[in-house]
Amino acid sequence: MKKISIVILTWLHTKRRGVIEFLAYVILFILLMKNHIYTASILMFLISLKGVYPIRKKLIKITKSAFVIKLYNIVIWFLSYIISLKTLSYSIGISEDKLKYAPVIMAVPVSIIIIYILVAVISMLMLLSLQVMAHLSFLMTSKLKEKITNSEYYMFASRLYYLIILLIPFLVATAYISPYFIRLALFSDSTFISDCGVKDRSKTYIRIDDKSCLVFNLNWSVINKDPERIVSQAEKQ
Repeated sequence: MKKISIVILTWLHTKRRGVIEFLAYVILFILLMKNHIYTASILMFLISLKGVYPIRKKLIKITKSAFVIKLYNIVIWFLSYIISLKTLSYSIGISEDKLKYAPVIMAVPVSIIIIYILVAVISMLMLLSLQVMAHLSFLMTSKLKEKITNSEYYMFASRLYYLIILLIPFLVATAYISPYFIRLALFSDSTFISDCGVKDRSKTYIRIDDKSCLVFNLNWSVINKDPERIVSQAEKQ
């Protein structure tokens, strides 16, 4: 019995990370079965935080790299701007030439969504590469296998997918504040002087088409309340 206990304790010590993660996932499964969604979400976030922690320095280094910064500024931001411009134009029914600052503001939440998708795709591709290496392991020597499993790439690829879960709160927050961003974006392109209505320091206007405009009342509800759609004063004349 003593020998068995020593073997079990030794195994638990060497495999403690796997055992702890297994128990955490068992608890997570039980919480989900009991419909404790919020508690399960917090636990999943903590598991993911622990999983990402060993590669945190690598993630910070990648984020600060010149390549990633240029990728964001040139590709992601431009793509976000175009998507925002087309989305606002189609959803509101407003001509693109009337939108100047709005797409820039809307590009912020859109870029967060694009970054999340990129992280998810890269994470899945890295996990797939590990699966391919695992299937080809019978062709490798034990020394090569050990070298791969101890490599920086293996560590990074086997943990990056945790970042997908860690970014979910940011994704949810982005979806929640998107309506406010849309109002703020449209408000940024509105003007006091317009043939949409009379000049009034408590109102700003943005033209939608030849017949109608949006009017913003400059009070506490300018961001919380959708602007009113009105018939253009020029159309009435």
